[in-house]
Amino acid sequence: MRIAIILIAILSVWVSFAVTSKEDSELIPYKCHIETPNGADIALFVWDPKLLIEEQSDLLADYASTISNERLLVKRIIECIVEDKQFKDVFIREMDEQRTY
Repeated sequence: MRIAIILIAILSVWVSFAVTSKEDSELIPYKCHIETPNGADIALFVWDPKLLIEEQSDLLADYASTISNERLLVKRIIECIVEDKQFKDVFIREMDEQRTY
């Protein structure tokens, strides 16, 4: 009986740590300058910053919704930045400024 109580207590502590670690990951909005078959475009995402590299890698050769309201194949990822930053490319910066949120 005592062993069962100890095992339940250990399991409870383990579950509470697992739940706490999930709550710590904060999702952040990103915008990515991508190259598609139709040319340069911008796609918006919400990612955990710890998984940024993995999320960007998963985009390649996949379809993404763009700000031009199209779902296009991602041929190349030029730049991914947080929502409040500006793109380096002037053309993409102007495209970003013209979008409606």
